[in-house]
Amino acid sequence: QEKVIRDLLARAARNLSRVDYRRLDADARTQYDQAKRFATQAEEALGAKNLPFAHNLADKAATLAAQLAGR
Repeated sequence: QEKVIRDLLARAARNLSRVDYRRLDADARTQYDQAKRFATQAEEALGAKNLPFAHNLADKAATLAAQLAGR
């Protein structure tokens, strides 16, 4: 399950790297910031070996990042 979580975080990071933060409107910037926070919290949960929580957060980060990259 740790590999799945790391894959989700990598996908989120790839998608966020394709987004130009400066061109986002206020709502999209909020989504971007939230995706970053979810990814950070997922990393922390992963370090604490709280895999279900880390997976949930990583999934949320990946979902938000994918939505932003699709704009």
